[in-house]
Amino acid sequence: MDMDTQKFFSLFAISVSIGVSGCNDQTPPKDSDPIDALIEKTLNNMVYVGGGSFMMGNIGYEVPEDDPNGTWITMEDGSKSYRVPFPGCSKSCFPIHKVNLSGFYINKYETTIGEYDVYTEANGLPMVYPERRELKSGNYLPDRPVYVGVDWHGANGYCQWLGEVTGLPFELPTEAQWEYAARSRGQAVRFATDTGELDFGRNSWDRHTGSFYGIDPVGSYPPNPLGLYDMTGNANEWVRDWYDPEIYEQGEQTNPTGPKDGDFWNSCKMSRGFGRQHSDASEINVYRRLPKKIDYTSGPGFRCSIDTDISLGELKSNVADKP
Repeated sequence: MDMDTQKFFSLFAISVSIGVSGCNDQTPPKDSDPIDALIEKTLNNMVYVGGGSFMMGNIGYEVPEDDPNGTWITMEDGSKSYRVPFPGCSKSCFPIHKVNLSGFYINKYETTIGEYDVYTEANGLPMVYPERRELKSGNYLPDRPVYVGVDWHGANGYCQWLGEVTGLPFELPTEAQWEYAARSRGQAVRFATDTGELDFGRNSWDRHTGSFYGIDPVGSYPPNPLGLYDMTGNANEWVRDWYDPEIYEQGEQTNPTGPKDGDFWNSCKMSRGFGRQHSDASEINVYRRLPKKIDYTSGPGFRCSIDTDISLGELKSNVADKP
Protein backbone atom coordinates (compact mmCIF):
# COMPACT_ATOMS: atom_id res chain seq x y z
CA MET A 1 0.00 0.00 0.00
CA ASP A 2 1.47 3.39 -1.00
CA MET A 3 1.92 6.31 1.39
CA ASP A 4 -0.87 8.39 -0.18
CA THR A 5 -3.34 5.56 0.31
CA GLN A 6 -2.22 5.01 3.89
CA LYS A 7 -2.66 8.72 4.56
CA PHE A 8 -6.19 8.58 3.21
CA PHE A 9 -7.14 5.60 5.31
CA SER A 10 -5.92 7.40 8.43
CA LEU A 11 -8.06 10.44 7.61
CA PHE A 12 -11.03 8.28 6.81
CA ALA A 13 -10.74 6.29 10.02
CA ILE A 14 -10.97 9.53 11.99
CA SER A 15 -14.01 10.68 10.00
CA VAL A 16 -16.03 7.51 10.63
CA SER A 17 -14.44 6.52 13.97
CA ILE A 18 -13.55 3.01 12.89
CA GLY A 19 -10.19 1.36 12.33
CA VAL A 20 -8.80 0.38 8.97
CA SER A 21 -8.55 -3.35 8.42
CA GLY A 22 -6.37 -5.35 5.99
CA CYS A 23 -6.57 -4.55 2.29
CA ASN A 24 -7.88 -7.95 1.28
CA ASP A 25 -10.50 -8.33 4.01
CA GLN A 26 -13.90 -9.03 2.47
CA THR A 27 -15.53 -9.42 5.90
CA PRO A 28 -16.68 -6.20 7.64
CA PRO A 29 -15.73 -5.75 11.32
CA LYS A 30 -18.25 -7.12 13.80
CA ASP A 31 -20.70 -4.66 15.39
CA SER A 32 -19.84 -1.93 12.85
CA ASP A 33 -22.46 0.10 11.04
CA PRO A 34 -23.10 -1.65 7.69
CA ILE A 35 -22.60 1.53 5.66
CA ASP A 36 -19.40 2.49 7.49
CA ALA A 37 -18.09 -1.05 7.09
CA LEU A 38 -18.92 -1.03 3.38
CA ILE A 39 -17.15 2.31 2.89
CA GLU A 40 -14.07 1.11 4.76
CA LYS A 41 -13.87 -2.11 2.78
CA THR A 42 -14.47 -0.35 -0.54
CA LEU A 43 -11.76 2.24 0.01
CA ASN A 44 -9.32 -0.41 1.16
CA ASN A 45 -9.92 -2.19 -2.14
CA MET A 46 -9.43 0.75 -4.51
CA VAL A 47 -6.39 0.27 -6.76
CA TYR A 48 -4.69 3.24 -8.41
CA VAL A 49 -4.18 2.91 -12.16
CA GLY A 50 -1.57 5.35 -13.40
CA GLY A 51 -2.49 7.32 -16.50
CA GLY A 52 -0.84 6.73 -19.83
CA SER A 53 -1.40 5.91 -23.49
CA PHE A 54 -2.24 2.55 -25.03
CA MET A 55 -3.57 1.02 -28.20
CA MET A 56 -7.21 0.17 -27.49
CA GLY A 57 -8.80 -2.71 -29.35
CA ASN A 58 -7.65 -6.17 -30.37
CA ILE A 59 -3.90 -5.52 -30.47
CA GLY A 60 -3.09 -9.22 -30.94
CA TYR A 61 0.42 -10.66 -30.85
CA GLU A 62 3.64 -10.23 -32.78
CA VAL A 63 4.46 -12.64 -35.62
CA PRO A 64 7.38 -12.97 -38.06
CA GLU A 65 7.26 -10.55 -40.97
CA ASP A 66 6.80 -13.40 -43.46
CA ASP A 67 3.49 -14.44 -41.84
CA PRO A 68 0.80 -13.71 -44.48
CA ASN A 69 -1.82 -13.05 -41.76
CA GLY A 70 0.12 -10.24 -40.11
CA THR A 71 -0.44 -6.49 -40.33
CA TRP A 72 1.84 -3.59 -39.46
CA ILE A 73 0.47 -1.70 -36.46
CA THR A 74 1.60 1.68 -35.20
CA MET A 75 2.02 1.40 -31.42
CA GLU A 76 1.38 4.13 -28.83
CA ASP A 77 5.04 5.21 -28.86
CA GLY A 78 5.06 5.51 -32.66
CA SER A 79 7.01 2.30 -33.28
CA LYS A 80 5.82 -0.34 -35.76
CA SER A 81 4.87 -3.90 -34.84
CA TYR A 82 3.84 -6.75 -37.16
CA ARG A 83 0.88 -8.48 -35.49
CA VAL A 84 -2.05 -10.90 -35.81
CA PRO A 85 -5.29 -10.25 -33.86
CA PHE A 86 -6.31 -12.51 -30.99
CA PRO A 87 -9.25 -14.81 -31.88
CA GLY A 88 -12.72 -14.36 -30.39
CA CYS A 89 -13.43 -10.71 -31.13
CA SER A 90 -15.86 -9.15 -33.61
CA LYS A 91 -15.24 -6.23 -35.95
CA SER A 92 -16.39 -3.83 -33.21
CA CYS A 93 -12.99 -4.46 -31.54
CA PHE A 94 -11.34 -2.69 -34.48
CA PRO A 95 -9.67 -0.55 -35.64
CA ILE A 96 -6.96 -0.37 -33.04
CA HIS A 97 -6.56 3.23 -31.96
CA LYS A 98 -4.54 5.25 -29.48
CA VAL A 99 -6.21 6.27 -26.22
CA ASN A 100 -4.73 8.63 -23.65
CA LEU A 101 -6.03 8.27 -20.11
CA SER A 102 -5.58 10.22 -16.90
CA GLY A 103 -5.03 8.24 -13.71
CA PHE A 104 -7.99 6.74 -11.85
CA TYR A 105 -8.87 4.29 -9.10
CA ILE A 106 -10.83 1.07 -9.62
CA ASN A 107 -12.09 -1.55 -7.19
CA LYS A 108 -9.98 -4.70 -7.22
CA TYR A 109 -13.18 -6.77 -6.82
CA GLU A 110 -16.55 -6.97 -8.50
CA THR A 111 -19.35 -5.61 -6.32
CA THR A 112 -20.83 -8.43 -4.26
CA ILE A 113 -24.41 -9.33 -3.44
CA GLY A 114 -23.70 -8.57 0.22
CA GLU A 115 -22.41 -5.08 -0.65
CA TYR A 116 -25.36 -4.38 -2.90
CA ASP A 117 -27.70 -5.46 -0.10
CA VAL A 118 -26.31 -2.64 2.06
CA TYR A 119 -27.17 -0.17 -0.70
CA THR A 120 -30.71 -1.44 -1.23
CA GLU A 121 -31.40 -1.56 2.52
CA ALA A 122 -30.07 1.97 3.05
CA ASN A 123 -32.21 3.35 0.23
CA GLY A 124 -35.41 1.38 0.75
CA LEU A 125 -34.98 -0.55 -2.49
CA PRO A 126 -36.01 -4.17 -3.10
CA MET A 127 -33.44 -6.84 -2.28
CA VAL A 128 -32.11 -8.63 -5.35
CA TYR A 129 -33.78 -12.06 -5.66
CA PRO A 130 -34.31 -12.84 -1.94
CA GLU A 131 -36.17 -16.01 -2.92
CA ARG A 132 -33.02 -17.42 -4.53
CA ARG A 133 -30.65 -16.93 -1.62
CA GLU A 134 -30.90 -20.53 -0.42
CA LEU A 135 -30.36 -22.24 -3.77
CA LYS A 136 -27.90 -25.13 -3.74
CA SER A 137 -25.75 -23.51 -6.44
CA GLY A 138 -24.60 -20.81 -4.02
CA ASN A 139 -24.79 -18.22 -6.80
CA TYR A 140 -26.66 -15.78 -4.54
CA LEU A 141 -24.45 -15.91 -1.46
CA PRO A 142 -23.18 -12.55 -0.13
CA ASP A 143 -19.63 -13.10 -1.43
CA ARG A 144 -20.73 -13.67 -5.05
CA PRO A 145 -20.77 -10.81 -7.56
CA VAL A 146 -24.20 -9.26 -8.01
CA TYR A 147 -24.58 -10.40 -11.61
CA VAL A 148 -28.35 -10.90 -12.03
CA GLY A 149 -31.24 -8.69 -11.07
CA VAL A 150 -29.27 -5.46 -11.53
CA ASP A 151 -29.59 -3.44 -14.73
CA TRP A 152 -27.28 -0.57 -15.75
CA HIS A 153 -29.31 1.91 -13.71
CA GLY A 154 -28.89 -0.24 -10.61
CA ALA A 155 -25.13 -0.53 -11.11
CA ASN A 156 -24.74 3.17 -11.82
CA GLY A 157 -26.97 4.04 -8.86
CA TYR A 158 -24.80 2.03 -6.48
CA CYS A 159 -21.61 3.82 -7.58
CA GLN A 160 -23.33 7.21 -7.43
CA TRP A 161 -24.56 6.41 -3.92
CA LEU A 162 -21.02 5.53 -2.84
CA GLY A 163 -20.09 9.00 -4.06
CA GLU A 164 -22.81 10.55 -1.93
CA VAL A 165 -21.85 8.76 1.30
CA THR A 166 -18.10 9.28 0.88
CA GLY A 167 -17.93 12.67 -0.84
CA LEU A 168 -15.69 11.06 -3.49
CA PRO A 169 -16.46 10.99 -7.24
CA PHE A 170 -17.38 7.32 -7.60
CA GLU A 171 -18.71 6.19 -11.00
CA LEU A 172 -18.76 3.16 -13.22
CA PRO A 173 -15.46 2.95 -15.13
CA THR A 174 -15.51 3.96 -18.76
CA GLU A 175 -15.00 1.30 -21.39
CA ALA A 176 -11.48 2.58 -22.05
CA GLN A 177 -10.62 2.60 -18.34
CA TRP A 178 -11.93 -0.95 -17.98
CA GLU A 179 -9.83 -2.29 -20.85
CA TYR A 180 -6.71 -0.37 -19.80
CA ALA A 181 -7.00 -1.74 -16.25
CA ALA A 182 -7.83 -5.29 -17.36
CA ARG A 183 -4.70 -5.20 -19.54
CA SER A 184 -2.59 -3.91 -16.61
CA ARG A 185 -2.15 -0.45 -18.10
CA GLY A 186 -2.54 -1.51 -21.71
CA GLN A 187 -0.29 -4.55 -21.99
CA ALA A 188 -0.83 -6.70 -25.09
CA VAL A 189 -2.43 -9.64 -23.27
CA ARG A 190 -5.42 -11.74 -24.19
CA PHE A 191 -6.82 -12.43 -20.72
CA ALA A 192 -6.78 -10.45 -17.46
CA THR A 193 -5.03 -13.19 -15.48
CA ASP A 194 -1.70 -13.29 -13.66
CA THR A 195 0.03 -14.59 -16.81
CA GLY A 196 -2.18 -13.16 -19.56
CA GLU A 197 -3.24 -16.74 -20.44
CA LEU A 198 -5.77 -19.22 -19.03
CA ASP A 199 -4.61 -22.03 -16.77
CA PHE A 200 -7.89 -23.79 -15.97
CA GLY A 201 -8.34 -24.56 -12.30
CA ARG A 202 -5.40 -22.38 -11.23
CA ASN A 203 -5.99 -18.85 -12.52
CA SER A 204 -9.53 -19.32 -13.85
CA TRP A 205 -12.47 -21.61 -13.28
CA ASP A 206 -12.08 -25.10 -14.74
CA ARG A 207 -14.31 -25.09 -17.81
CA HIS A 208 -13.92 -28.87 -18.12
CA THR A 209 -15.46 -29.66 -14.73
CA GLY A 210 -17.33 -26.51 -13.60
CA SER A 211 -20.72 -25.14 -14.59
CA PHE A 212 -20.89 -22.43 -17.24
CA TYR A 213 -23.74 -20.91 -15.22
CA GLY A 214 -22.04 -21.04 -11.84
CA ILE A 215 -20.38 -18.07 -10.22
CA ASP A 216 -17.46 -17.98 -7.80
CA PRO A 217 -16.81 -15.85 -4.73
CA VAL A 218 -15.01 -12.69 -5.81
CA GLY A 219 -11.23 -13.02 -5.74
CA SER A 220 -11.20 -16.81 -6.02
CA TYR A 221 -8.32 -16.80 -8.51
CA PRO A 222 -5.08 -14.81 -8.76
CA PRO A 223 -5.39 -11.17 -9.90
CA ASN A 224 -3.82 -9.62 -12.95
CA PRO A 225 -0.42 -7.90 -12.43
CA LEU A 226 -2.20 -4.68 -11.48
CA GLY A 227 -3.92 -6.47 -8.59
CA LEU A 228 -7.43 -6.67 -10.08
CA TYR A 229 -9.54 -9.81 -9.76
CA ASP A 230 -12.12 -11.42 -12.06
CA MET A 231 -11.74 -9.13 -15.07
CA THR A 232 -11.55 -12.40 -16.94
CA GLY A 233 -14.23 -14.85 -15.81
CA ASN A 234 -17.00 -14.66 -13.22
CA ALA A 235 -19.39 -11.88 -14.32
CA ASN A 236 -19.06 -9.58 -17.28
CA GLU A 237 -19.33 -5.98 -16.09
CA TRP A 238 -21.33 -2.87 -16.86
CA VAL A 239 -19.28 0.18 -17.85
CA ARG A 240 -20.30 3.81 -18.21
CA ASP A 241 -20.44 4.17 -22.01
CA TRP A 242 -23.34 3.99 -24.38
CA TYR A 243 -22.79 1.60 -27.27
CA ASP A 244 -21.64 2.63 -30.72
CA PRO A 245 -20.18 -0.14 -32.93
CA GLU A 246 -18.23 2.47 -34.89
CA ILE A 247 -16.77 4.45 -31.97
CA TYR A 248 -13.29 3.06 -32.61
CA GLU A 249 -13.38 4.65 -36.08
CA GLN A 250 -12.88 8.08 -34.48
CA GLY A 251 -9.15 7.46 -34.06
CA GLU A 252 -7.02 8.78 -31.21
CA GLN A 253 -9.01 9.83 -28.14
CA THR A 254 -8.27 11.31 -24.73
CA ASN A 255 -10.32 10.16 -21.72
CA PRO A 256 -13.20 8.94 -23.93
CA THR A 257 -16.61 8.36 -22.38
CA GLY A 258 -18.40 6.98 -25.42
CA PRO A 259 -21.15 8.57 -27.53
CA LYS A 260 -23.36 11.24 -26.03
CA ASP A 261 -26.89 10.48 -24.90
CA GLY A 262 -29.36 10.73 -27.73
CA ASP A 263 -27.61 9.33 -30.77
CA PHE A 264 -28.78 6.40 -32.85
CA TRP A 265 -27.05 3.63 -30.92
CA ASN A 266 -28.10 4.73 -27.45
CA SER A 267 -30.50 1.92 -26.71
CA CYS A 268 -27.63 -0.11 -25.21
CA LYS A 269 -24.90 0.36 -22.64
CA MET A 270 -21.58 -1.44 -22.85
CA SER A 271 -20.46 -4.35 -20.73
CA ARG A 272 -17.00 -5.89 -20.77
CA GLY A 273 -15.35 -9.14 -19.68
CA PHE A 274 -17.98 -11.58 -20.98
CA GLY A 275 -17.99 -13.62 -17.76
CA ARG A 276 -17.77 -17.40 -17.87
CA GLN A 277 -20.97 -18.45 -19.62
CA HIS A 278 -19.43 -19.56 -22.88
CA SER A 279 -18.03 -22.88 -24.07
CA ASP A 280 -15.35 -21.16 -26.18
CA ALA A 281 -12.68 -19.71 -23.91
CA SER A 282 -11.53 -17.30 -26.63
CA GLU A 283 -14.77 -15.39 -26.14
CA ILE A 284 -13.78 -14.16 -22.66
CA ASN A 285 -10.82 -12.10 -23.89
CA VAL A 286 -10.36 -8.53 -22.64
CA TYR A 287 -11.19 -6.95 -26.01
CA ARG A 288 -14.68 -8.30 -26.57
CA ARG A 289 -17.42 -5.64 -26.46
CA LEU A 290 -20.88 -6.66 -25.23
CA PRO A 291 -23.72 -4.18 -25.69
CA LYS A 292 -26.73 -4.81 -23.47
CA LYS A 293 -30.09 -3.10 -23.22
CA ILE A 294 -29.97 -0.61 -20.38
CA ASP A 295 -32.65 -2.54 -18.45
CA TYR A 296 -31.01 -5.96 -19.01
CA THR A 297 -30.70 -7.85 -15.71
CA SER A 298 -29.31 -11.29 -16.53
CA GLY A 299 -25.54 -11.41 -16.59
CA PRO A 300 -23.62 -8.17 -16.05
CA GLY A 301 -22.07 -7.38 -12.71
CA PHE A 302 -19.97 -4.27 -12.10
CA ARG A 303 -17.23 -2.57 -10.11
CA CYS A 304 -16.86 1.12 -9.29
CA SER A 305 -14.09 3.57 -10.07
CA ILE A 306 -12.99 7.07 -9.08
CA ASP A 307 -11.91 9.50 -11.79
CA THR A 308 -8.98 11.32 -10.27
CA ASP A 309 -5.24 11.71 -10.60
CA ILE A 310 -5.17 13.08 -7.05
CA SER A 311 -4.24 10.82 -4.16
CA LEU A 312 -7.27 9.62 -2.22
CA GLY A 313 -5.90 11.30 0.90
CA GLU A 314 -5.70 14.70 -0.77
CA LEU A 315 -9.07 14.23 -2.45
CA LYS A 316 -10.75 13.37 0.84
CA SER A 317 -9.09 16.38 2.47
CA ASN A 318 -10.39 18.63 -0.33
CA VAL A 319 -13.92 17.28 0.14
CA ALA A 320 -13.73 17.81 3.92
CA ASP A 321 -12.60 21.43 3.44
CA LYS A 322 -15.61 22.39 1.32
CA PRO A 323 -18.17 24.57 3.17
